[in-house]
Amino acid sequence: MKTLNRMMTTALLAACSLHAFAETTWDAVKKKVADGKSYSVEYKYDGPKGKFKFDYRAVVPDHIRSEIKEASDQARVGIVAVYDASWKQVRYKSGGGIIPRNLDHPDVKGTAFMTPVFSLIMDQIGGGKPSSTTAEGDRTRFEFKTGSGRFTVWARDNGDIVKTERIDSATKEKETRDFNSIQWNNNPATGF
Repeated sequence: MKTLNRMMTTALLAACSLHAFAETTWDAVKKKVADGKSYSVEYKYDGPKGKFKFDYRAVVPDHIRSEIKEASDQARVGIVAVYDASWKQVRYKSGGGIIPRNLDHPDVKGTAFMTPVFSLIMDQIGGGKPSSTTAEGDRTRFEFKTGSGRFTVWARDNGDIVKTERIDSATKEKETRDFNSIQWNNNPATGF
């Protein structure tokens, strides 16, 4: 019985230690994003535009639905932004009204309201290779030097991005996104 307990303990420790140092490659992360034809995810944004928690859904690349679940400005909670490429605009629903915004509007341009969030991250990185890769427990950290500063991406061993951090070298502004509950290729509803 003692031998059996030791064997089980050894096997359990080995399994835990292998998972604790899981590592993925940047190619696996890029493939996960490229293969994602649709997804839904909850994520928190903290940056120059405020603090938000989103219920986010995308059918890549033409349909996006973002709902603000929490915000530093409580008046924004409940706003739903919907992008449909055929409209050539993003429409925001707040209360009983719908507000259209052109794609070059500051609330829309360069945001995840019109570009699927994981595609936006890849665009912001600029297609470069990581300058460093570090295993951190059950995730891997990839650091990039971009034209505007530094970008860091954390991913799980299955290639899912779980966090990003972007720091602008000129303004020192920091922008983070924390992702959870990712469901890939689930063809989510993207309307109001």
